[in-house]
Amino acid sequence: EEIEKIETAGAGFINFYLSKKFFVNSLNEILEDEKFGKNNSKDGEIIMVEYTDPNPFKPFHIGHLMSNAIGESLSRLVEYSGAETIRANYQGDVGLHVAKAIYGILQKGMPDASKSVNEQAEYIGECYSFASNLYEEDEEIKKEINKINKQVYEKSDEKINEIYLLGRVVTLEAFETIYKVLGTKFKHYFFESEMAERGREIVNKNLGENGAKVFEESNGAIVFHGEKHDPKLHTRVFINSEGLPTYETKEIGLTVTKFEKENPDTSIVITAIEQGEYMRVVAKAISLIHPEYESRMKHITHGMLRFATGKMSSRKGNIITGESLIKDVSDSILEKVKDRDWDNDEKQKVANSVGVGALKFSILRQAIGGDIIYDFE
Repeated sequence: EEIEKIETAGAGFINFYLSKKFFVNSLNEILEDEKFGKNNSKDGEIIMVEYTDPNPFKPFHIGHLMSNAIGESLSRLVEYSGAETIRANYQGDVGLHVAKAIYGILQKGMPDASKSVNEQAEYIGECYSFASNLYEEDEEIKKEINKINKQVYEKSDEKINEIYLLGRVVTLEAFETIYKVLGTKFKHYFFESEMAERGREIVNKNLGENGAKVFEESNGAIVFHGEKHDPKLHTRVFINSEGLPTYETKEIGLTVTKFEKENPDTSIVITAIEQGEYMRVVAKAISLIHPEYESRMKHITHGMLRFATGKMSSRKGNIITGESLIKDVSDSILEKVKDRDWDNDEKQKVANSVGVGALKFSILRQAIGGDIIYDFE
């Protein structure tokens, strides 16, 4: 009774179709048994998993859905294997993208406070795209945005500070509504603004004649020559010629902070594959300063979600937001169940649950490193 039908399918193939009853019984078994799938292979271990990592002032796009689905899945796997699992989220609340969004808001006006946080966040994302294009096209505007970037770090301009605080609050709050739908709760939120100074201290302490002499001065900047330690690596700038810490320096601050805060046995970081090379250089620099961290750091990269026509870009504005994709999928399922004998709340609940499940399945069903061509159908 667990087999619905059996068919031959060409030479040498026989297909067995499992019955709906089989699937219902299997699901009941999973739902009723709290220990289903659990083991104790990671008992006593502390494992931190950092994932999702959207940037305030920019849209939460479908690439972040990839990172979230993979990171949440890995978190649950190590949790179900007995580890104490610590979910972490690292977000870029300073940097050129913030300056671009603020410039866009200065030109187009503040978000409408009467609208929802998600609508306000969407507007801020549009301001970012608007200014990004101008940054590439107009040298004077580029100078203005670079000046704003410095003012954000220095907190030296009252108007800029006001826009920054509002934009940060709005976009972070909008992200929380998406995490709730996706079923993710983070223990730690790390921010670039906090990691910048921590990283700068570490870089300066290991510069030239000091410490491990990991970093060197070069044309007014501070760099790490990765190729001196591994021919597969390259040179990266850690403090630029304007004295500002780069992503690399913030990443060092973040890694050291994680180990100091929770002392995990393993620290897993999930990013897009395009960050793989840069992360390898950073990991090498960290291993020279803290050799004890080297075997405990694990970097997992995933492919990109792409259009059939090419890569999405929040700068160009041709992106699909995570929120809109979840809504579109849920609406599609709502259409499929419209004739079911359920009340409206039940239909919506099913549409939301199945929609999020379908998105996660479409991401997790294939190898993590490969790209996914976005096709709604």
